[in-house]
Amino acid sequence: MEALPLFTNKKEVIATFVILGFLFLCSLGFEYYHYKQLIKYPTHTTEAKVLNHYTKVNKNGKTYDVFKLKSHDGYRFYTISWKPKNVAIAQNVFVKFKTNQIDFMGYLKSFFAQSIYLNPIKTTTKTALYQVKNYVKNQHKTKETQEIFAALFFSSAISKITRDKIQKLGISHLIAISGFHLGLLSMILFLLLTPLYTFFQNRYAPYRNRTADLSIVIFVILFFYMDLINFSPSFLRSFVMAVFGFFLFSRHIKIISFLTLLLSVCFILVLFPGLMFSIAFWFSVSGVFYIFLFLKYFATLPKVWVFILLNFWVYLAMLPIVHYVFPVFTPLQLFSPLLSMLFTLFYPLELFLHLIGYGGLLDKEIVYLLDLKTHFYEIMTPFWFLILYLLLSVLGIFYRRFTLMILLFALGIFLV
Repeated sequence: MEALPLFTNKKEVIATFVILGFLFLCSLGFEYYHYKQLIKYPTHTTEAKVLNHYTKVNKNGKTYDVFKLKSHDGYRFYTISWKPKNVAIAQNVFVKFKTNQIDFMGYLKSFFAQSIYLNPIKTTTKTALYQVKNYVKNQHKTKETQEIFAALFFSSAISKITRDKIQKLGISHLIAISGFHLGLLSMILFLLLTPLYTFFQNRYAPYRNRTADLSIVIFVILFFYMDLINFSPSFLRSFVMAVFGFFLFSRHIKIISFLTLLLSVCFILVLFPGLMFSIAFWFSVSGVFYIFLFLKYFATLPKVWVFILLNFWVYLAMLPIVHYVFPVFTPLQLFSPLLSMLFTLFYPLELFLHLIGYGGLLDKEIVYLLDLKTHFYEIMTPFWFLILYLLLSVLGIFYRRFTLMILLFALGIFLV
């Protein structure tokens, strides 16, 4: 059966986006109300969770601690302490900070606030999450591998040293939990649950739709996982798109569509307007856009070639966007597509190894990759080039010949 279009006429498209625009304004108004409540008094006290904690040195040689916190009300902010604090990442703290320098845009993004005090909340009970993280951590002997797998499984923060090594290899997108991981997790869960479901279906409910029922169960599991990793922007985008895609698929409506992507992005921004300032979110959206663009014109190729070429295409197509934000380039990053392909085997293998207590089996190979020597270059995408490239990408939706121009422009950042 041929897939149906998402909308039947232009009036439906216009009406849908008008409604979404109205809901977005309502959502902004709701956030503004909470912002006014926050700055109502000169100081504010709240309980918050430590998302990241690291030490820096100012130009006078004095050290201070930097904290990235998420309050129980949902907003994120940074603060510093000039006195060393023995506070672990993911620990809860009581913090009192000044509100006189917080503006609304900063509230939506993540603001800096001068803290008056910051005290850890001591707890004698160790949560199940703490136990699981500790179980994973104890399987690795080096700090780098401990950080990498904590980030890979729980979206934990990574130190600057390890982050730089990952960026050197061009695999930051593999470590940051995103749609790639959601797809792999969904596949693994589906394979694990299918035999169990089939056993009960054949005996008690043969009339049930196995794919639909398992999809709902998997979405529930993934939602709790998303809550566990603090609603990572890239994973959140992928989850909403997956649920929306499942809804469309169940009604025989076309899924791989740029209109579907736009609608998903608008819906996410209605729910979480602060994400319009999230670099990770827009990187994730851009990646999906170029995947859709590739599949629009080349999905009929043999599946093996689609798998290989898609990884190289996305890497090249994302170059101008990535280097507008991150100017660092190394020759090792050229191997990123190959590492991305290997990751489809590496990720489920590491999940299995960690479950049986042998997660550190490949640590030597990982450390070897991280310690590879290379040259660093600064490649910065000019703003005018980025705008021209984005316009060219939009034209690629309508004209196939622009896909080759997109690749030529992507490689052009090495010349501008």
